[in-house]
Amino acid sequence: MIIDTHVHVFDRGVAGADQNFPLWPGTRWGAGGPDLIRQMDEAGIGKAFLISYTPVDVMAHYSPDQRDHKVAVFQHYLRKDYFIQVWEQHPDRLFWFADSIDPRVPGYVERAAQDLDRGATGLKLLPLFVDTEMGDPRWRPVFELLRERRRPCIIDLSWWYADFPWFSPSVYGKYASFTDYVQGLRQLISDFPDVKVQLAHYGTPRLRDRDDPARALRYDRLQEPVELLRAHPNLCFDLAAYQHLIGRDEPYPYWSALKVLEVLAGGVGAGRIHWGTDWPYLGVQPYPELIRAVREAPFLKPGEAEQVLGLNALKFLE
Repeated sequence: MIIDTHVHVFDRGVAGADQNFPLWPGTRWGAGGPDLIRQMDEAGIGKAFLISYTPVDVMAHYSPDQRDHKVAVFQHYLRKDYFIQVWEQHPDRLFWFADSIDPRVPGYVERAAQDLDRGATGLKLLPLFVDTEMGDPRWRPVFELLRERRRPCIIDLSWWYADFPWFSPSVYGKYASFTDYVQGLRQLISDFPDVKVQLAHYGTPRLRDRDDPARALRYDRLQEPVELLRAHPNLCFDLAAYQHLIGRDEPYPYWSALKVLEVLAGGVGAGRIHWGTDWPYLGVQPYPELIRAVREAPFLKPGEAEQVLGLNALKFLE
């Protein structure tokens, strides 16, 4: 069983999609539910974690000069009701993780509960997108809900965006390091050790410097997220977006991306890593090539590739 633990979909059936989709990154591989299911079938992927969000959920990472236009355009294509429609059409293939959780807006816990009542497997939290880091006490009722319902969550810590002054103003310039930034999260997950948490995008360290993209990748920055996981057994990583490190002409097995898996497996063990991609943002390589590279990774012991590609995710859902 291969599981992609981080995917999204866009409604390509809305009028104007051909003209508007080029404005959105990553649609080279398609973006709709049928595109996802077809590519999963072709690659032998059995299931996926479908994470729902809207333009409002992710608008904080649009630069201010683009924000109004992007939200206006993609409100038609990136819709929670479309995510739910795709999930309901493929309940045997997709686990739905619901987003749209903003603790600044009253009723956020009740709305999260409604999604769980509707059948969501768990919740997706984007703390910095709503300018409330995980140490904010308003996240605690969400964890109480997760503990009560015995459901997992996915957290995108978004540290790699935190140096934008307009992204999350309350965090900008406040923390000198990732380790400083996650102190509030440490306390939260220590208080809720029975809530399973998948950290999206291997914890979100910035491995490529924005001001010098040609500089060698900084794999040493994975060590802080590794130390976080070592201290908290209810945490795990997904690899989503790791494949964006692959250069356009980079040869197989794409060591720039595979090195992330090697460092994480060496640091916390293969049993705490979930393969995921952030589809449709696959980058330059399709599903089958990414899967083959993991299967043939020389640093993984027998059986560990199967753990990373799916068995760990199944255990996460137990």
